[in-house]
Amino acid sequence: MKWAIYNLTCTTKSGGMETIAWRLGRCLADQGHEVHFFGGKSQRPLPSAAQGLTVKTFDHKNRDEYPNWGSRFRKLMERFSFARNAVADLRQGDYDRILIFKPYDLAPVLWAARGSKARIGYYSGGTEFYPGFTFLGKKLDYLGAVSAFNASQIEKASGLEVRVDYPGVDTDSFRPVAPDPDMLRSFGLEESDQVLVSAVRLVPLKGIQYAMEAMAALREKWPNLKMVVAGEGPYRLDLEKKAREMGLGDRVQMAGFMDPKNLPAFYALGDIAVFPSHGEEALGLSIAEAMACELPVVASRLGGVPEVVDESTGILTRPKDVEEVTKALASLLKKPKKAREMGVKGRELVRERFNWDNFAQNIEKAMKG
Repeated sequence: MKWAIYNLTCTTKSGGMETIAWRLGRCLADQGHEVHFFGGKSQRPLPSAAQGLTVKTFDHKNRDEYPNWGSRFRKLMERFSFARNAVADLRQGDYDRILIFKPYDLAPVLWAARGSKARIGYYSGGTEFYPGFTFLGKKLDYLGAVSAFNASQIEKASGLEVRVDYPGVDTDSFRPVAPDPDMLRSFGLEESDQVLVSAVRLVPLKGIQYAMEAMAALREKWPNLKMVVAGEGPYRLDLEKKAREMGLGDRVQMAGFMDPKNLPAFYALGDIAVFPSHGEEALGLSIAEAMACELPVVASRLGGVPEVVDESTGILTRPKDVEEVTKALASLLKKPKKAREMGVKGRELVRERFNWDNFAQNIEKAMKG
């Protein structure tokens, strides 16, 4: 089968849905399919999963260049500018399957595939609905979501039937390893330190500020408690300023962008992974990656997160509730044996539920109709 994976941002940024697209393409290629990626032109290097795959890039106008009439308007116009250059190639490619990852691509892809043999699918990881989504969605051969929570959102908004297909985690890469002495030194950590780790985009919705407030409440009882956060974003300077104001400047470090291949070693520095988001989380793949490294998790009880974390693998807290986050961290710090047991069970859960080969096979079968 000849597959087209059509997603502007798969070549221009890194994120959860981009990771899913690349890993799916890799699995399909390994199963003998011919896989072509359609992405936006960018100087960004391609991920390792792209090796051996056909990658086509096209010009587009960045969303920031459009009038600020709302983020959805800007995203829609950016996608349409991409489509103007990409759909001719898509139409001429004689594809058997075309899979998209953003609802803004529905109209141009369905138009490009009209009258062809291609079966069209949309795999969702969000809720960016707009007038006409239901009408276009009815024309799809496959409509899937990253979680039962996300599927319920789509069904409520559109009345369409949605499959749940959990993506995977590479548990061969994300696995427990011994802390790297050089990485410990680079962050000024001692083996005796108790370390919180998180890998998130640095925006207010990810809630790192609440973890810092919890640390401030715990530092007297646990003087060796520290936190390292991997990721970039516009909120970084605010978080660093907040850490200094709270007297946590030497305890909290922003590690900046972390190459995905280094994340397992990064998680090995930690005793507990914290994800105190108060924004909508369709699933929480970063949480599952930390769990695959046998870390117990403290995360917010929202969105699809409870489909990743249960009471045997971590502690869920109310969003924005610093007191609950503090109690959850204290509970795990007081009982390191229990925390380690949670970590082991977390890896078992991830290996069972989030498997890339199973994911690719499920998508392949669903797209057959």
